[in-house]
Amino acid sequence: MPTIALIVLTVAVTLVVVLMIANLTSGEKKIEHNIERLYGSDDPQFTRSMGLLLGPPVVGGNRFEVLLNGDEIFPSMLEGIRSARHTITFETFIYWSGAIGEEIARALSDKTRGGIAVHVLLDWVGSSKMDKRYRRMLRESGAEVIQYHKPHWTGLGRMNDRTHRKLLVIDGRIGFTGGVGIADEWAGHAQDEKHWRDTHFRVEGPAVGQMQAVFMDNWIKATGNVLHGPQYFPEIDAAGDGLAHMFSSSPSGGSDDMQLMYLMAITAATHSIHLSSAYLVPDKLTINAIVEAAKRGVKVRITSAANLTAFASCINLEQLC
Repeated sequence: MPTIALIVLTVAVTLVVVLMIANLTSGEKKIEHNIERLYGSDDPQFTRSMGLLLGPPVVGGNRFEVLLNGDEIFPSMLEGIRSARHTITFETFIYWSGAIGEEIARALSDKTRGGIAVHVLLDWVGSSKMDKRYRRMLRESGAEVIQYHKPHWTGLGRMNDRTHRKLLVIDGRIGFTGGVGIADEWAGHAQDEKHWRDTHFRVEGPAVGQMQAVFMDNWIKATGNVLHGPQYFPEIDAAGDGLAHMFSSSPSGGSDDMQLMYLMAITAATHSIHLSSAYLVPDKLTINAIVEAAKRGVKVRITSAANLTAFASCINLEQLC
């Protein structure tokens, strides 16, 4: 009898585990077929489709400044922080100890003591190397400092759901985004293997409102509090003639949307594709789209910190640069 009971219990437990796995696994299909090229990137239908399929519309009236490496990125960010008159919202994956980390913490703390509302969202994993003095300094000055997805027994399934966003928005009018983290490894100008290269962008114009909305997405998830009003979302006039689309991703389905964005952009490319990524592990659909673009005369340039050997073996490099 005990043996039968053990067998029944084992079967029951196995059934429960199988049902849990089945419920955690989506039965929805992913993109399986090559996207047909119906228009080029200079066709209004391209921006219309991108905006409607992927979220906020593509908006004009923006001005961009490209910032290369820490020597350009960090002074511009610090200038933006020190110019704030109402609000600062700041989200980053990497925030480590070091000279630049302390300088940014002090600049944010100074603004808070000056009456500016400062909200800082740090990924719990990415900020694990951050000196606790910085968080204490910020909180004592009055800044809100939240660590995103701090481990808790009720959320063990979300342990790997991190925020890799790098966003800094000043008064809802000036935005910074790109690849840089807050660490001395990004300082300098990538002069040696101990100093990393990266690209960041300073943005003015209506797209900054979309950047602020992306920050608020994770801020609400982490705090339950909605920050709104003209100090966060002011009416923004055109600052230039640049088009922008602040497309965001998230752990819940974001990777599928990101893949769609890449495939649509590559398929619509008419003259050139400049792809820069720290991690480049393209699937068959993406490789096919890049090869087809190269075949129709599109100039393709790829920069990646990852080893490109496996990628290069899948494509005809004579068609790429």
